[in-house]
Amino acid sequence: MATDFFLDSLGQQLKVLNILVEKAMNNGLKQLGLSLTGTQVAVLSLVQQRAPITQKQVEVALKLSHPTTRGIVKRLVATGLVQTTSQAADQRQIVLRLTATGQDLMKTNFEQLKAQVAGVESQMVNGLSTAEQATLQQLLMRMIQNMS
Repeated sequence: MATDFFLDSLGQQLKVLNILVEKAMNNGLKQLGLSLTGTQVAVLSLVQQRAPITQKQVEVALKLSHPTTRGIVKRLVATGLVQTTSQAADQRQIVLRLTATGQDLMKTNFEQLKAQVAGVESQMVNGLSTAEQATLQQLLMRMIQNMS
């Protein structure tokens, strides 16, 4: 019996893993009472750490497409967590900052968010030795660089 070359491919396996990680993260966020996705939290965290940051810098850092980033930013603005302004030197550049509500959300939930990420990652690498985890991380980083 022939195997399905597409389903057995490394790319598809990574895609399935990504879907499973996103589901676990999103479910954990719901359990924390946050109606946010893991990607939205990643954007909020990046804005918190690097503000002021442009939408383009978020795209590059998270390897997201422009339409995806724009949609996430629009939803975060609509929920009152992020504010946008045009950059003074280049009006085409959108600058992102957390609102007071966004700052409060991140401050109040930071430890729970870190624990959620750590829990998902722990589940993902369950059964791998520390050395295997380090090797996996190195290989994934190399693969990301290859594709960037």
